[in-house]
Amino acid sequence: MTDHDVLFLVLDSVRHDRVSFHGHDRETTPSLDAFAQEATVFENAFAPAPWTLPSHSSMFTGLFPTEHGVTNGFADGTARLPSEVTPLAERLSKRGYRTAGFSNNPWVGSVAGLDRGFDEFVEWDLRIGRDSGIGIHRPRDRVYSRVHTGLGYAAKQPAFLIKRRFFTANLVDRAVRWLERTADDDQPTFTFLNLMEAHSPYFPPRSAFRQLDLDPPGPIEPRLLNTKLLAYVLGKADLPPERRRRVLEYYDASVRYQDRKVDELLTALRETGRFDDTLVVVCSDHGKTLGEYDRDGTPPHYVRDVNTDVPLVVKTPDQEVGQRIEEPAELVGIHDLILEGSSPRDWLCSNEYALVEDFVPHTGRNKTDVSRWRTLCGPNSRYVYDDEENREYFFGEFDDGENEHQRESMRLAFEERVRGLSRATGRESTGDLDAAVEAQLTDLGYMK
Repeated sequence: MTDHDVLFLVLDSVRHDRVSFHGHDRETTPSLDAFAQEATVFENAFAPAPWTLPSHSSMFTGLFPTEHGVTNGFADGTARLPSEVTPLAERLSKRGYRTAGFSNNPWVGSVAGLDRGFDEFVEWDLRIGRDSGIGIHRPRDRVYSRVHTGLGYAAKQPAFLIKRRFFTANLVDRAVRWLERTADDDQPTFTFLNLMEAHSPYFPPRSAFRQLDLDPPGPIEPRLLNTKLLAYVLGKADLPPERRRRVLEYYDASVRYQDRKVDELLTALRETGRFDDTLVVVCSDHGKTLGEYDRDGTPPHYVRDVNTDVPLVVKTPDQEVGQRIEEPAELVGIHDLILEGSSPRDWLCSNEYALVEDFVPHTGRNKTDVSRWRTLCGPNSRYVYDDEENREYFFGEFDDGENEHQRESMRLAFEERVRGLSRATGRESTGDLDAAVEAQLTDLGYMK
């Protein structure tokens, strides 16, 4: 097969129900809406795990968390991708691809071994982790890289008021330069980005509020709102209805600003003349709970729709006509799709239901007892199984107990999928996380 260029864009924490091409009443994603008109939109796509580290590890390997072993991250020995598992960028590099990664998330990079195989890699704190030498980093970028530890501490208030947009813009600028500098190469390219505007804390520009006909915040409100939101994320406070309404406005404005940066990437790709022949994959790694479910409820909110249901849009090389696919799609299939470069439905919709795995708690400062939850998802149904208590839960069209035949069918499908999973050979540790990474993870709500 012909090796096509690949642009793989992960919009961290973007919920299925908050993008306008899936029917949200606010126009949060006009650029992606236009892109979706000429691409394939998967109406029912599901993340392999409801948080960043295992979800990215699955998309990069084609394996579920049980299989690759990256299930949790703790400050006293964070799991990383085992050395015997070959990630996507490494596979493509061996096939002759030039590879570049730009990550806004500390979990997606050297901490977890997800930078393996990249010629260029920019870490969450703008540190240049890998440099191919083609000149995409300006002198000031190299200054940022040298002082990356100090920038990591910028996660603490009030300095982080400007951090998120600044980092997002910088990563996109460098990715654009990468696309421009490699446009005339004979080698195919693989470009990966993780952007985090939809992940709390939220500091979207006032212009994004105005574009959505929302009231722009004053100078103090963002800091106060995000402080209270972090307390909610850490389970220390509730999210009252009025505050939740405002948080969702901040969320939508953040998605709208991020959509502007996505447009810059797609525009740059078009201007290089390589858009038509590029496989473009845009998705989210997981969603976000913002008051819909009890954070201490059973089953955990992580395995509910707001966290597992994600947007997924794919444009294959030379695709001109858009389409929408209803069958359940699994993001774990992105790995094989990128390696093969065609037939998205075959790689993403190969099962009747989508499988999601969750190991709780996700992170912390010390290792603790972990419980495993698995979820089987269809367009209108959801089966949740608690391994620890051997309990099952049905949601959606089978939750009333009147359709026992369909419930049994879903139960059997779940058991067959679980039997088909291999087991990871082991877990590897990064050792202790450095202080800058811990500061950022605390800001993002991973560490208490």
